Amino acid sequence: MRNLLLASAALLVVYAFRRAGEQGVEPGAPTLPTAHFTLEELTTTGSGLRNVPTSAQKANLALMATHVLEPLRAQFGPLRVTSGFRSPAVNSAAGGSSTSAHMDGRAADLYSMAGKSAATMAAWLYGQPLLPLRQIIVENHTGHLHVEMQPPGQSFKRQFLSTDDGRSYQNWSLANV
Repeated sequence: MRNLLLASAALLVVYAFRRAGEQGVEPGAPTLPTAHFTLEELTTTGSGLRNVPTSAQKANLALMATHVLEPLRAQFGPLRVTSGFRSPAVNSAAGGSSTSAHMDGRAADLYSMAGKSAATMAAWLYGQPLLPLRQIIVENHTGHLHVEMQPPGQSFKRQFLSTDDGRSYQNWSLANV
């Protein structure tokens, strides 16, 4: 019965996510704060640089919090987001890719506050085919997990990678847990 309820809830999430459209701004679309994530938490930066998202970026952050971060938190308990939205200047200062989904509000780097490893969280995400995931990276050199949401309206890419240095990446699989 629990699995049926979870599957039904997941299908509703997929339906709502796909209806969100390219801008993610639609009547009834998720907004921040969610039950456990705030706009401030997802935009905080230690760089001292301006880091203010547009309304479309805020909408993506709300979708990310609702459809990716909240399910992760429900499974693993409190999460600490170390990097969410990044303005181009913040992204550059952080050494991020020029095409980083952080700049669209579709990515977050995080830790489990309950001490669960990034690999353990990645393994759970791997088993959740209905979550709108584009890319998951197990950052072995820092211990955090990078989660990236698929842009609204696109099919889910579901690429799982790991890195030991933040520069070179290899495919990640459940065998790595």
